[in-house]
Amino acid sequence: MRLPSWMIWYKKPEYRDIREYSTAVGSGQRALSPDGRNKSAVPNRLSLERVLENKTCSPMSLYDFYMYLKHIEYSPENLEFYIWFKNYEAKYARAHSPWSIKETASVSEPETEARPSEDGSEVYLDPEFAKETLGQIELLIGTAAMCTATSCKPSLATRAKAFAGIKTAPENPTPVPTDSELRAEINAVTSLFLTPDSAKELNIPPALRAAALQGLQTSPDPAHLRPVADHVYLLIRNCSHRNFIRLGVSNGTYETVCVATGLGIVLIAAGLLYVLLRAFVGASHSRYDALGAWPMWWLGVTLVLSGLRGSCFFLLLFTRRQPLPWERFDDGASVNTQGSNPVVKTLSRLMIFDRKVRVKDDGLRGLQHKIVAQSMVGGAIFATIFVLVFIFLPVWKETL
Repeated sequence: MRLPSWMIWYKKPEYRDIREYSTAVGSGQRALSPDGRNKSAVPNRLSLERVLENKTCSPMSLYDFYMYLKHIEYSPENLEFYIWFKNYEAKYARAHSPWSIKETASVSEPETEARPSEDGSEVYLDPEFAKETLGQIELLIGTAAMCTATSCKPSLATRAKAFAGIKTAPENPTPVPTDSELRAEINAVTSLFLTPDSAKELNIPPALRAAALQGLQTSPDPAHLRPVADHVYLLIRNCSHRNFIRLGVSNGTYETVCVATGLGIVLIAAGLLYVLLRAFVGASHSRYDALGAWPMWWLGVTLVLSGLRGSCFFLLLFTRRQPLPWERFDDGASVNTQGSNPVVKTLSRLMIFDRKVRVKDDGLRGLQHKIVAQSMVGGAIFATIFVLVFIFLPVWKETL
């Protein structure tokens, strides 16, 4: 019999360094497939597929995931390439559909520059097309994917159609790309993501890169890039996305969580001290005085159990969170008010007086409510057991 999800103790995903992970995969030291442990660490409502389709909201939206990869993990090229590939795959299918009507008007050939590929052949890159491709990627996963105050932005497919509409005249709202445009786009992506030592070079096995470059010399068919896209997708799912969920569950900074956990430890110690003083100090006391320590033990253990999962209990209780690192870049007030006072700097790191942001994503709120309920129940069980233990200890017989 399978237990309900709310009864399964939640443990956030373990952190995985993407560079070490991809290096181990590339060298054959470990398989690319997930190890299967702790499958409940990533809830279905926060799955990678929902994030890529922009069906999640702040702080779990596609834009937040891209900002995480850009500012925390420093691997935005994986998401950029995969999003581009899915869009290009649909574009290529539309161009080679039997119902597609391509424009036959001749256009002037743009200026191109030749760059050597890994196998020694030359890849002709159109600088304008490269810039346009980067603009397309930014539209698909940049600020256009941000959540508003009431809802999330359109899905990836909707934004892809919107991007195509920008480049099209009103009388031709659904353009069909020509073979020369597809080849120019492939050359741009090859130079950006597959050329060694490029700014956005993908961390993929050399054999996979060589096979893709060799296939693209014959045609711009996305099938040549599908093994690369599948490899990148598994890297994102098994490493980057898990780390992103881990960050989302942690609703406060490290300092804030440490303070909340430390407060819990103090309350547990205070409850223990209270019971010992009532048992051994002063006049006789009833053994049921141990019940006075129950609230301290309950709250203390609740705070500790929440802190062990990287969350601040008080923020969880009100479904609030502290700003994420990339959200603080625009928060000039909290930065400018720090000054040079060391006390102020310490308080600013704790962010006690910083603005609190409401968690918009329903899936993450549900997960946080689950953590709150489990922590409170765990605290109640622990406090009850400790109270019963101290009630029946023989230390109370001498003070009755």
